Amino acid sequence: MLKCKIKWFLVCMRIVAIIGVIVGLGIVSYNLLKLDILPVKYLLVGSIIIIILILVLVYLLFIVKKTLIQVIGLFIAVLLISFCCFFNKYLSNTYDFFKNANKEYETISYSVLILNESPYETLESLQNKSISYLEDSYKVSIQKELNRKINYTEKLMDFWESISELFDKKVEAIILEESYLALAKEEIQDFDLKTKEIYTFEIQVKAHEENSNVSMNITMEPFIFYISGIDQWGNVKSIRGRSDVNMLVIVNPKTNQILLVNTPRDYYVQLDGTEGLKDKLTHAGIYGIDKSIKTLENFYDIDISHYLRVNFDSVIKIIDVIGGIDINSDKAFKPRNDSRYINKGWNHFDGKLALAYARERYAYTTGDHHRGENQQQVITAIIEKLTRSNVLISKYNTLLDSLNGSFQTDMSMEEITSFIKYQIDKMPSWKVESIAVTGIGDMQPTYSMGSKLKLYVMNPDMNSVKMAKEKIKEVLNAA
Repeated sequence: MLKCKIKWFLVCMRIVAIIGVIVGLGIVSYNLLKLDILPVKYLLVGSIIIIILILVLVYLLFIVKKTLIQVIGLFIAVLLISFCCFFNKYLSNTYDFFKNANKEYETISYSVLILNESPYETLESLQNKSISYLEDSYKVSIQKELNRKINYTEKLMDFWESISELFDKKVEAIILEESYLALAKEEIQDFDLKTKEIYTFEIQVKAHEENSNVSMNITMEPFIFYISGIDQWGNVKSIRGRSDVNMLVIVNPKTNQILLVNTPRDYYVQLDGTEGLKDKLTHAGIYGIDKSIKTLENFYDIDISHYLRVNFDSVIKIIDVIGGIDINSDKAFKPRNDSRYINKGWNHFDGKLALAYARERYAYTTGDHHRGENQQQVITAIIEKLTRSNVLISKYNTLLDSLNGSFQTDMSMEEITSFIKYQIDKMPSWKVESIAVTGIGDMQPTYSMGSKLKLYVMNPDMNSVKMAKEKIKEVLNAA
């Protein structure tokens, strides 16, 4: 009787095992096809292996009559089911990550500010008072938020005029978007001491999607990718900020060339859609990624296909997950944003020290120009570590988890996965080259801050700009 029960138990276990393996491998196959990152040749090989595995298990579990062989078959089946569970989590995380990278909407944060000596303490206390904010495309959303709470007198002004009206007590309150608030704190003396925040709110806006003039397959045709590094922390989709890193990445998959072109943050340029005063390139980020993109397209006479938007958190997270990067510094110094010293020669940086290195300009006589070179070094080191080692595989899930919400791109999931498929299929060795445009420091009024306040800017050296344009065309046209 006991022997009979054991026999039927093993029969049931074998049936459950083979069903579990078939279901597990089937889900793996489905997720791989849905993700679409493997070249056809690997899918064919994988399909043959799956069929062979199932046939071998059927043979071990049902054809061979020896109990020991059947137990071995059960053990192999358990291992395969465990592998399927692990690998399906791997694929599911990848799919969710790519889907989350391209969001339809982003969030913008606003603050209601009053003078520090003002008697008002809440938004409701501003009932029937004068409130000033910018006349831009988001004013309707601001109006809706305020009208839910109070009646007020609206005054639409530019950034500098709005702050002046508050300081002169011609309005009781002003509303500043988070990036404008950061700008005011940096550029206006004692702004923090003179004002206080009494209310904050957020609005949802449609995220920018770059409409390139060129339709292409990014695995076959050269394209330009814009990296915008904003000067703030937090979830990159919920904030705007000045674009302190403005890196054009020219990619030519035909020749496996990558050209990094750095444009200094203080470059004095005409912001797209504006007239009169020029502005710092970094201020374009205040108006959104689209303003930075269009400004650079106009300046270099190029077409940017896609963008990647990152912030301080993004840099720290990715470098820490991949185990740090190695950088050859041409100078020994202590950066302003870290207490550790950087040696002349090769250094191994964690995320925080790499960020401090990328942000440093005061240690160099050429200031912002050298900072751009450091940023290019950091980006190049990340690219090389991800493409020339097994770190992408060994740290894969951790990398995805840590980067969730830390970057934003308009690349579709299909484009991202097609490029990964290309990398897996061809395993190209990318040649990375870096250049930077230069200029001369000056004090000039800016579009964002108005004609009354002069800020440090960098007047472009048009010879270096011309050389950069020629180099971009050279890489794009290489065959």
